[in-house]
Amino acid sequence: MKQETPDFNRCLKTFKALADARRLRAAALLAYAGRELCVCELVDALGESQYNVSRAVGALCAAGIIRKEKKGRWAMYTLAEESSPLAAYIKGLVKPAPCCAPVANDIVRLKKRLALRQEGVCVIGCNCWKY
Repeated sequence: MKQETPDFNRCLKTFKALADARRLRAAALLAYAGRELCVCELVDALGESQYNVSRAVGALCAAGIIRKEKKGRWAMYTLAEESSPLAAYIKGLVKPAPCCAPVANDIVRLKKRLALRQEGVCVIGCNCWKY
């Protein structure tokens, strides 16, 4: 029996992270947005509690799929490696069109939420603009 390599283990961790519907939907929203999103924007777009969304994005961060940047006490998220094959796969879930009804509905909610930004920055819920 062959030893598993670090690359294999990283790949396995990545696929496990994407195996959860909430985490896959969050990654798809980040791919659709193409820019950093505030955790409160993800909460509204996914229609989930802040606790559930934070757990989902935490697992995606741990797997290296998304990147977290702290701004004050608030967290902003983006896809970690925009040019990776994994990022291309995740982007394929939303572009040129959403892959499925749940992701399409999430995108509709995200568009409404992003329309509330002022000068391109989230100003509702977390007041990210202060940082």
